[in-house]
Amino acid sequence: MPRRLSLLARYSLLPVTRRTQFRLLVALTIVWAAWAGWSLLGRATPYELQVVDDLGEPVAAAIVDIEGTQVGTSDDAGRIPMEWDRSSTVLEVSAPGHVPLMLTVAEAPEGVVDVVLKARVLRGRVVDDQGVGVLAAVVTTEASSAVTDAEGHFIIRGAEPGEVSVRRPAWQSATFEWDGGGGEALVELSHFSARAVHITGPMVQNELARFIEMARSTELNALMIDLKDEKGHVYYRTSNETAIEVGADKNAYDLETVVDLAHNENLYVIGRIVLFNDPITAKAKPSMAIWDSAANGPFESRGQFFLDPTDPDARRYGLQLAVEACEFGIDEIQFDYVRFPDRLTDSAVLDQGVGDDVRVPTISGFLAEAVSLLHPMGCAVAADIFGFLTTARDDGFIGQQWEEVAMIVDVVSPMVYPSHYSANWYGFENPNDNPGPMVKNALEDGIERLPRNVVVRPWLQDFGYDASQVRAQIDSAEYFGLGWMLWNAVSEVTVGALLPVE
Repeated sequence: MPRRLSLLARYSLLPVTRRTQFRLLVALTIVWAAWAGWSLLGRATPYELQVVDDLGEPVAAAIVDIEGTQVGTSDDAGRIPMEWDRSSTVLEVSAPGHVPLMLTVAEAPEGVVDVVLKARVLRGRVVDDQGVGVLAAVVTTEASSAVTDAEGHFIIRGAEPGEVSVRRPAWQSATFEWDGGGGEALVELSHFSARAVHITGPMVQNELARFIEMARSTELNALMIDLKDEKGHVYYRTSNETAIEVGADKNAYDLETVVDLAHNENLYVIGRIVLFNDPITAKAKPSMAIWDSAANGPFESRGQFFLDPTDPDARRYGLQLAVEACEFGIDEIQFDYVRFPDRLTDSAVLDQGVGDDVRVPTISGFLAEAVSLLHPMGCAVAADIFGFLTTARDDGFIGQQWEEVAMIVDVVSPMVYPSHYSANWYGFENPNDNPGPMVKNALEDGIERLPRNVVVRPWLQDFGYDASQVRAQIDSAEYFGLGWMLWNAVSEVTVGALLPVE
């Protein structure tokens, strides 16, 4: 059989020069190298990107683009699986709240390629109209948020340029534009000065339209409605198991509908929950009540039956109602009777006693728990306290201490009814005859003792007075730039004391 000759061997049989042979070898080498190169170019090499910020923390949801086409997104650990070839060496890596980065991967990598994105940082301070820092304001950008400290300062890492919102329950919200640059933003917030009247549950059911019309024609900008009253009745349509079990559910009105009607009129809605004074529940579930060992039944004082403020179930009942009301869209929960009874006897038995070391921590702890539950829902938390506590340094033996309460809630509402003060308060032989000065003195004492920037909104007396006397109290509140609420147990409002709408 004839021998098979290689191409080079065949050519070597031809009468060619050595130079020709050398040139032929070079040409064949070039052809082989080109073939090998094209083969390598067609193969992709797997590798991984690890995206972290400038503090070394993983960046989730980072995006990788190649020539405008998205090819990957980082997981919660900041990792992105990739494939390398010579047509994909230039990458753009970006993430919300971070400065984008162009990256060139010139050679096929082995393993993991680290990518560091610098976080955008928004710094600032939130203050009131007096330049005092506002605590617990929520500052939100498109990508992230932060809460201000006691001096009003905030830092947001991973902030996105654009509109920034600033809000705090019971305050007016604000917005500003951030261009992504440095420096410190200064934001001013103002208290929301609610001007409201008390509306009982039956009045909400039967005469809500009248109160909305009253707000249309006067200076009122808020409605204060009874959710749960002194008798223990829950007036709105509730699904709370305790309220239903004890027969407290009156189903008088649909709260979501009421809130919608009020909001359509740009009215702020405050929901009053009478907390521990609850005859219905105390009698139906005595395990939740203050017990009277002498009477062998729930403790009674002046017709009032109190749930035990130290009892977990009693506290939980009030909190559950508050959460439910916030879910229906109410703006503010106002806890009334958030205290111990003012006339306890030695026969009264509570789960944890009623000593000085129990009362204030119990009430403060309840309010702090309410804030932690309701703030994430966007609801403000308010507490009604006895009017004399703006002056008194102790807790009045009921667990309400001015500085402690004001340090926790969004709104503190002293009941500065002149008729409730005894003779010679502030030098007046008959305080009830001096409504304007009494309210002014009481508020001045309280404002001087505020431990932080908090909304003070007093309850004013709208019973036993004419229009000028009610107005004198309103003027005293507004002297300090405060909002106010008019109290009448049966919602008979002295409309003549209200200014007409501007």
